[in-house]
Amino acid sequence: MSHEQDSIFIRNFIGVIGMLVGVTILLIIIATVLYEADTEGQRELAIERAERNLAPVGEVRLTGEPMPATMQQASAEEASDEPRSGEEVTQAVCIACHQGNFQNAPAVGDQDAWGERIGKGWETLVSNVYDGYGNMPAQGGSATEEEIRAAIEYMVEDETGLEIPES
Repeated sequence: MSHEQDSIFIRNFIGVIGMLVGVTILLIIIATVLYEADTEGQRELAIERAERNLAPVGEVRLTGEPMPATMQQASAEEASDEPRSGEEVTQAVCIACHQGNFQNAPAVGDQDAWGERIGKGWETLVSNVYDGYGNMPAQGGSATEEEIRAAIEYMVEDETGLEIPES
């Protein structure tokens, strides 16, 4: 009886394994057919994406050639002869770190934190902002010296009431 049960089990086991192999092969064939049908559209998208990624960032404009219309609009919107106010510069550039004492940056309006720094004078403060100091990155490329002075004046003198001595 045991031998007969073993042979039935082996026959059933081989049948189940055979069916699983057959279903697996069938699924592979279906997936291959479906993938090849959609591959052409994907190839075109991949080529278009690659061309867009490899396209030059800008173009050289020779003297005398007209500026592209998109650049004319952007230039007109961005151009301003007036320097930004100290509050505008602070909100645009400085507030991310100086709002919450990020990486030991003195918070706007914190007299204790600014007290020791203002003793160094204007030139040192402006130089530290312009060239970077400690964890603070250089800001010379994002603001003029006049705007930097206005931002320092806003953060220290206007918000704390402390006076920065001339150096």
